[in-house]
Amino acid sequence: MSSPYKMIASDGREYAGSLEELREWAQEGRLGPATFVWCQDDGRWLQASARHELVWDLPRPVAEAEPLLEATEPAAFVVAGFVPRLLAFVADWMVILFLVNLVLLPWRDPLQDLMQQVQAQLELTGAAEPDLRLILKFQLIFVSVITAVSLIYRVGFNGRFGSTPGKRLLGLRIVTFDGESPGYAGAFRRYCAELLSILTFGLGYLMVLAPQHRALHDLVSGTQVILTPQE
Repeated sequence: MSSPYKMIASDGREYAGSLEELREWAQEGRLGPATFVWCQDDGRWLQASARHELVWDLPRPVAEAEPLLEATEPAAFVVAGFVPRLLAFVADWMVILFLVNLVLLPWRDPLQDLMQQVQAQLELTGAAEPDLRLILKFQLIFVSVITAVSLIYRVGFNGRFGSTPGKRLLGLRIVTFDGESPGYAGAFRRYCAELLSILTFGLGYLMVLAPQHRALHDLVSGTQVILTPQE
C-alpha cells in the first residue's frame, strides 16, 4: 500500500511516509514550515505550514512569542464565511435530492399514485375532511428517505474526507477547533447538532454571519469550516 504523504527534503529528494513519520521528521528538523508536502487525500503539493494536520508539529523560531490563550485556530486557518458555505450547502442538497430520486426510482409508480391521492385529499372542499393518515404516511416516507440519504452522505464524506462534494467544490473543509479531522464520530455529532440549527428556524445557520463565522452546530459539535489553501 502506497504511503499517503510525500515530502521534498532539503537535499531535493522525495521521501514518502505516513503522517506519524512526517511528524517525527518535523521534530528531527528534516521537515520545516516551507517544506512541500503532497497528500494522497487532495493530490496537491502544499507547504507544510498550510496543512492543518502538520502545523502544530513544525519547528518554531526561538524568538517567536507564545500564542494567546484565546486563539482557537492556527494562523494558517481562514474560517469560511456565509456565502461560500451557503453555496456549498445548496450544491450538497442538489446532490442529496438527486440521490433520493435514485433510491425511490424502483417505487416510482406506487409513489406517484400515493402523491395523487394526497393531492386529491388536499383539494377536498366543503364538509369533507382529508385523510390525515394518508397524508402522514406520505410525509413519513419522504422524510425517512431524505434523512437516511442525507445522514449517509454527510457523515460518510465528512468523516472520510473532512468535506462533502459541495464543500470540496467551494474549497471548504471541516476541522475541529484543534485543527484535526472530525472523523466519522465527529461527523455524526455534527450532523445531529445541525438539527438544532434547523429547529431554530434557520437562526442557527445565520450565526455564521457573526465574526467567528461558526454556525450553532459548529459550536455544539466543536467544529469549524475553513478555506482550503489554494495552490
